[in-house]
Amino acid sequence: MRDTPTTPNPTGTADASSENSGLSRRSFVKAAGVVGLGAAALSSGAAPARAAPSSDYTIFEGTDHEQTVHVYEAARDGPTTMVVGGVHGDEQAGYRAADRIAEWTVDRGKLVVVPRANPQAIAADHRPWSNDLNRQFPPTDEECYSRLARGLWATVEWHDPDWVFDLHSSRGIYKSGDGGVGQALFPTWTDPSRSSGEQTVAALNERFDLSGDMAYRMGNTLDADRDLLMHRVAGALDRPGFLCETTEKAPLDEQVAWHLFTVEHVMAQYGQSRGVSGTSAAGPVAERRTLSLDDPWASYSLSGDYENPVVLAPALSYAGPQPAHSRIRNVSPDGFEARVEEWLYQNDVHYPETAGMLALDEGSYTLSDGRCVEVGTTTVGHQFGSVSFGADFGTTPVVLTQSQTVDSDGDPIVTRTHDVSTAGFDVCVQEEDGEEHGGYHSPETVAYVAIEPGLGAVSNCSSEAGRTTADENWTRIEFDQSYSNPVFLASVESYAGWNSVSVRYRNLTGSSVEVMLGEEQSADEEMGHVDESVGYLVLEG
Repeated sequence: MRDTPTTPNPTGTADASSENSGLSRRSFVKAAGVVGLGAAALSSGAAPARAAPSSDYTIFEGTDHEQTVHVYEAARDGPTTMVVGGVHGDEQAGYRAADRIAEWTVDRGKLVVVPRANPQAIAADHRPWSNDLNRQFPPTDEECYSRLARGLWATVEWHDPDWVFDLHSSRGIYKSGDGGVGQALFPTWTDPSRSSGEQTVAALNERFDLSGDMAYRMGNTLDADRDLLMHRVAGALDRPGFLCETTEKAPLDEQVAWHLFTVEHVMAQYGQSRGVSGTSAAGPVAERRTLSLDDPWASYSLSGDYENPVVLAPALSYAGPQPAHSRIRNVSPDGFEARVEEWLYQNDVHYPETAGMLALDEGSYTLSDGRCVEVGTTTVGHQFGSVSFGADFGTTPVVLTQSQTVDSDGDPIVTRTHDVSTAGFDVCVQEEDGEEHGGYHSPETVAYVAIEPGLGAVSNCSSEAGRTTADENWTRIEFDQSYSNPVFLASVESYAGWNSVSVRYRNLTGSSVEVMLGEEQSADEEMGHVDESVGYLVLEG
């Protein structure tokens, strides 16, 4: 944590009281693996004072430039994100989106928002062109050209951001003579700005169905050759970030939504998830970790305050190639038992494996990013039973399932799911194909977690949910953000092939994993399987 200067200094001019304030860079290694950032160009007298580690404060107090800097600092160490809006007073999308972002929390690191950088221009709904604030930031260490620019730059230096977003809007859209650049992200020259921007642009266009002139594009690189704020971020600090433009040919609320999506999507790529002040950024109480499993039953504790917990660890690693899956029993608020389970035709002796585990209390939740989650149980046997959601899902959720019990016969089973929709799904338990009694199995308690796909935070940890198509061959899943300690869960969501099958995984890293469908061989030797839908959830451990 930096020391706080003893004297507020919002004007950006030097004062002796802050010369020995002990400012230093954070010792955080970002989850996204961002490297090559230049050292901070800190100016000894440039730092405005702030009241507390997680608080708002005022700069230019008592002047025409008076404005609020919003700061949220999470308990967990992480990157510092800075968002600036309102540099141009007539570009409403920028400052209105920044106002919304000022209400966010983050799961790690710090979020700093200067939503209305040019209060007088905003009040007048005016740029102004003759004294353009965004032409007062020389891209080197030269002093900024105006008092307002100096104070704003002092705020940037003080917070020493790892990523910076400057939110704007444009009158036109890529057409000669219309006076605007349109919808684009202009990256600084610092890696991984451009590659991160390309991912976000693709996601923006897909999410909002933008095409033709309205489609987002990547703009030219900001290479410190102009007197703009983000050119100075590139030249003086060598930090990644974007000058973000929307087109004013679109409705204002859509422009704001695009800015919000951009900032959140890029943040997620470098391992920072957002919440909203006044709501639970955590959503349900959740525990997640990677279990070490063997063939004997072992006990595992839970530390959360649960009433009716469910535990899922449905995808098994691939240390041993023999068909196998994880099995769970005796779930209580204090813990559960789990093991690696082979099929009846095998010897039930298996290599130690790992499985990502998630424990949640039953219920329906709305996460801070607006996505719905439903956690519950049902009782089914070998025939499919239907589950109807109580949550109001706007998109088809990813559904993970796993039995929580072991019946008196103790025969191995996996769960099978199909017909997943916004209304519900069907599920059953399935024994091995060669079972003599035709696959009959008495009812078991089956737990499920249904979560809308996308990026966000679950229990204050970065996460993403999605689905892929897999068969008996290894399929690579590239994550949309990076994880320092990924916990991976996956289960089959369809019933295209009737053979008993479960998800196996290997080569799990912070950015990807490989999955395949492991079919058992009790009825025949072949292990080929038709394509199935596989739902997955990745969480920061």
